Amino acid sequence: DEARDAQGVLPLYARFVPVHADLTSSGVWSTLPNGDRVWRLRIRSVGAQALELFAQEFALPEGATLHVFDPTGEQIIGGYTYFNRQPDGSFSTEMIYGETCIVEYYEPVAVQGQGSFRITDVAHAYRMVGAAMADPCQVDVNCAEGAAWEEQRDAVVRIRVIIPQGAGFCTGSVVNNTALDCKPYILSAMHCATGSTTANYNQYQFRFRYQRNGCGSGPVSNGTTVTGCAKRADSNDNGGDNGSDFLLLELNNDIPANVHPYFAGWNAQNQISATGTSIHHPSGDEKKISTYTSALSTSGWGQIGTHWRVVWAATENGHGVTEGGSSGSPIFDTNKRILGTLTGGGSCCAGVNCGQGTGQNVPDYYGKMSHHWTGNPNVATQKLKVWLDPGNTGALVLDGSYTPCAAIGIDEQVSSESPVVYPNPSSDRITVRYPESVVVADRIEVVDLSGRLVHTERPTDPGQAILDVGAWSAGTYMVTLVAGGIRHAAAKVSVTKGAGH
Repeated sequence: DEARDAQGVLPLYARFVPVHADLTSSGVWSTLPNGDRVWRLRIRSVGAQALELFAQEFALPEGATLHVFDPTGEQIIGGYTYFNRQPDGSFSTEMIYGETCIVEYYEPVAVQGQGSFRITDVAHAYRMVGAAMADPCQVDVNCAEGAAWEEQRDAVVRIRVIIPQGAGFCTGSVVNNTALDCKPYILSAMHCATGSTTANYNQYQFRFRYQRNGCGSGPVSNGTTVTGCAKRADSNDNGGDNGSDFLLLELNNDIPANVHPYFAGWNAQNQISATGTSIHHPSGDEKKISTYTSALSTSGWGQIGTHWRVVWAATENGHGVTEGGSSGSPIFDTNKRILGTLTGGGSCCAGVNCGQGTGQNVPDYYGKMSHHWTGNPNVATQKLKVWLDPGNTGALVLDGSYTPCAAIGIDEQVSSESPVVYPNPSSDRITVRYPESVVVADRIEVVDLSGRLVHTERPTDPGQAILDVGAWSAGTYMVTLVAGGIRHAAAKVSVTKGAGH
């Protein structure tokens, strides 16, 4: 790890330990009174701060679920179903803290013997785990410094990167494209993924809205996790040796609607910005914000002209810098568009792992969007322009949006018919049943009582849609249906929070 850190490559927080356990050779089966069966397996990796499980040949029949919990039952993750299977049949879990976990597989009698999976590895986490991982000068994204950057905050995600040796953290951002089609693209840095295989990409994990709700104290929102992606393009420069060090990923599945991500805008014009921010996950910790108040300057990492040089400023609640785990994070310009992505640098909290000197004033370097666009030693199909300007419009600037793929322009006629929403109130899921005149909806919009759009989606099932409201704040919302160019009257629904929220 010291050698990897010195080289500036992906810092690992976990290494793999082989397990090779399946439903026939390991664990204990028990039969419930109604004939359903439960399989349990206890896994321990001595000294681990946390565990993550990786499996192959993951095939769960309908009604079967998988949970993982610690021996006390205080931490429970799951239930995983066949929906959590990646295209190549692989599967992985989120973290369970501690050195021991219990795997529990439930199989209904109607599908007895149809389930299968093979746990191949445990990720033994030994650092960057638990509370207060980031250094003390860092600034929570929900401090005053982030007050004008909420949209950009909602674009930034923590990435669990997988390489054959183990797992590490980087940062990425959801990005818009000129087709305005809500493609789930994540922009990050190539050096994060050096060594990753196609199978590894299927186990990348993206944590949305992982942030402290307050400033320096208060509860942390664990957010929502999405697993699996495919690599679409990279800079082919060995992580900035002779280029700008970018990586573009596309999630295997759409981002869950309840996440309500912001698709960040970008600027590929090579324009200097006088002020702005970077939002990132230092050491894999909750989301932080760093601020610059002096103009960026052109520099390089391995080649002049490929990177922006930035020096961070002290602000009201700290002096945000970057750390391992921040790599790939976006730097935003004055107009709140992505201007580049982090390759590295020397900034750090003075006196904390800095050695001598004032680490907060040492510069960092962000690969330029303008160089990502067409300037790297990659083939034509790997240029970032190909993916973010798929219609070849020639645009070099694009604004961000929460709903880039929503209908644009004047809506529509208005109908007095409204959908029926139940259960009401709800703390989990709601069903939106369409009026009898509607078979398929163009979209569903949900606003709170202040008029703020909190959710939108394009449902595909006829007659009704099911919305997950578990991540919404308690309160009253208005649900509107648009179908066939007609906006229907809104239905009111109350969201509550039960004991488990």
